[in-house]
Amino acid sequence: MWVALLSTLALAAADVCEQCRVDPRRTVLCSTHLDEELTTLREERSVLARSKESSERLAALQRIAALTSTHSNAPSPNVARLLADGLHDESLMVRRRALALLMDGQHRDETIKGVIDGWRAAQRSWREFDARMSLVASELSKGSSTMSRQDIEEWPAYIEALLAALGDVHDERAYKELLGVFKWPADRTPGRFYVAAARAALTVESRKGVESVLEFTLTLEAEIAAGRVPARFGPSTSLLGAMMRPLDNAVAHDVEDVFAALVAFARHKKTAPPPDPVMGAASAWRAWFKAAKDQFTERMTLLE
Repeated sequence: MWVALLSTLALAAADVCEQCRVDPRRTVLCSTHLDEELTTLREERSVLARSKESSERLAALQRIAALTSTHSNAPSPNVARLLADGLHDESLMVRRRALALLMDGQHRDETIKGVIDGWRAAQRSWREFDARMSLVASELSKGSSTMSRQDIEEWPAYIEALLAALGDVHDERAYKELLGVFKWPADRTPGRFYVAAARAALTVESRKGVESVLEFTLTLEAEIAAGRVPARFGPSTSLLGAMMRPLDNAVAHDVEDVFAALVAFARHKKTAPPPDPVMGAASAWRAWFKAAKDQFTERMTLLE
């Protein structure tokens, strides 16, 4: 037992370097780790720039991220920046892995900047992807398609991972980007993204975030009930068409899912009981927020 315990302690201590440190304005690495970083980043940057194989780029990102494991007390901004570059890779599989590595104990400020930049780039790409889906919807009626099943599976998964990351970094800048999702219910944002964004926003437990999620959801519920959030993709017998439907505009089920997240949040914070049933209870939801709002932190800077 003692041997196992000593081994565990040795492994835990191995990722801390007493000579590497974080000063107020910069990270300072010891000569050994600095040399290791310079050599590795030079080699792996070349792989990322030249390789046409996603598997090789994935392996390069893994080796880059591993540099931090020997001095986790002083993560290097250079490592985080190169991982963040992976959020612009042509392969969504590579982007998702780069995001996961970036979020795993890397330099905080560069991680935040990378996630925000990656989110903005993904939004631009999503608009192009959304336009392609509209084209595919008409192509399916003619029996053809220029979009793959893999596209339709990977894109929403990546967007949802980015939304979660925007909440997980617990930063005002990233949180502003996250709450920007809650603009207007009829702007062609898939309902599942609203659900993912709401769950991410509620993990921060800020008053502004809870109010933004609640008010948007009440508006979305009213707009759907009034028939002002039309379906964009009609029914299709093809597999591709069936996979596109979950990427359509929001429906009542998405509203229910957000309300379920709010109910879970209320239980976690031990607030006054939320409305039951949750649908069609706008005044009761607003009364709940008014009674519970003092239990949420007003400014995010107080949460960091």
